[in-house]
Amino acid sequence: MKIKLNRALWNCVIPAALLLAGSLRAQGAIRYEAQPGGGKVRIEGTSTLHDWAVESHAVGGFMELAPGFDADLKTLTTPPKVEVNIPVRQLKNLEGKKSMDNVMYEHMKLKDYQAIKYRLLDLTAKAGATGASQFEAKGELTVSGVTRTNTMAIKMERTDKTRIKVSGATSLKMTDFGIKPPAPSILGLAPIKTGDEVNLTFDWTVAQPEKPSGGQ
Repeated sequence: MKIKLNRALWNCVIPAALLLAGSLRAQGAIRYEAQPGGGKVRIEGTSTLHDWAVESHAVGGFMELAPGFDADLKTLTTPPKVEVNIPVRQLKNLEGKKSMDNVMYEHMKLKDYQAIKYRLLDLTAKAGATGASQFEAKGELTVSGVTRTNTMAIKMERTDKTRIKVSGATSLKMTDFGIKPPAPSILGLAPIKTGDEVNLTFDWTVAQPEKPSGGQ
């Protein structure tokens, strides 16, 4: 009976301790949130007709940093918690052609998957980097309902006491996310073939939420 009681107590104590530790970490984390108009994502690709690019300035999400890392953007003991979302509908081609946007939305399955999502898994500092803090970021990227692990180079720099700018770039393949490269036909001519590989670059500004007036 004593052994069974001890085991039952142990099984209750351990999960409670883990939950408490997680709660304490969350309380100590410093939260930053995406700022309206403070981000830009650009996707560039090729086709048999010409190169193309789409952009969006709607980059949402948040990050939570440990106090030590927040102080200098270098003291990395645990990876930040980072989640990003980009509404697919806000991606627009630079030529202003709605027909091109509609082809893109169709191939990205917009009706079923309305956002591109990213979740950071790990962050590793680059040795010998100077200037802005530079890292290799490993994360889960979800496009059109398909999630793939991605590694890309990023840099982080503080623009003021409460704001941080994150920039990065990576190469992707449409087919890795179940997207068939568009091949539209115009006026009965041979289809315009789109290249499978695309290049993604982004700038993302996050800031600490403003404290309510008179709050602690």
